[in-house]
Amino acid sequence: MSEPLQFAGLPLAIKANPRAKRVLVKLVPGRGLEVVTPRRFDPSLVRPILEEKRAWIERTRDRMVAAGTDLFGAAPELPDVIEYLAWERTVRVDYLDRPGAIRLVENAARWQVAGPLADREPILEKLRAHTVKKAREVLLPWLDRASQQTGMKYSALRVRRQKTRWGSCSSRGTISLNAKLLFLPPRLVDHLLLHELCHTRHMNHSPAYWACVAGFEPDYQRLENEVSRGNRYVPAWFR
Repeated sequence: MSEPLQFAGLPLAIKANPRAKRVLVKLVPGRGLEVVTPRRFDPSLVRPILEEKRAWIERTRDRMVAAGTDLFGAAPELPDVIEYLAWERTVRVDYLDRPGAIRLVENAARWQVAGPLADREPILEKLRAHTVKKAREVLLPWLDRASQQTGMKYSALRVRRQKTRWGSCSSRGTISLNAKLLFLPPRLVDHLLLHELCHTRHMNHSPAYWACVAGFEPDYQRLENEVSRGNRYVPAWFR
C-alpha cells in the first residue's frame, strides 16, 4: 500500500474537476492541503506548483493552526440531527449506503441521503448544498418583510456559503447573505438583515449608518456583540 500523500507536514489530496480552468491550491479544515486540477492535468506537475507556493502554504498553515483550526483530522461526522434555529426546524437525517450518485430526498422534518458512505465529504457537500437552498427559501421572504417594515429597498438577494462574512450589500443594492444564518437564532437574523438594509442608504459604518440601525433597533450594540460570536451556533460540518 502506498504512503498517504503529504506536503509541508499536511495531508495532501489531489482532485480532478472537469469544470476547473486552472490549478487551485487551498487549505481545508479537517482535511489539510487540497489541490484541484483540470481533468487532463498532468499530476506530475502538482509538486512543482506546490514548491512555488511553499512559503504561502507554510505561512497560511501556521496562521490557521495558531487560530485553533484543525488541518490534520478527518472530515466531520455525518449529522444525525440538524438544528436550523432561524427556520425553527429540527431535521433528522437518515443515511443509506449504496453505490452511485448521491441523492437527498426530503420528507418534512426527515431527510434521507443515499450514496457511498465510505467517503463522508461528498455526503457533507450534498447536505451543505441543500442547506444553502433552504436558506434562500427562508431568507428571501424574511428580507422582503424587513424591507417593507423599514421602507428600505434592495435590488436582489444572493445566498451563499461563506467562511467569514455574515452578509454584504453592493452599491447597486444587491444583498448577499451567508447561508449560515439558517443556524442562528431569529433575533440575530433580524438584526443582520437590518444591518444590510441600512447599507442600502449608507455604504459605510459612519455615524449616519449606525444612527439608521439604532432608529430601528436601539439595542443594536448588544446584538452586534452576539453576532460576533455567532459561529458557535454553526455546526462543524457546515463551517
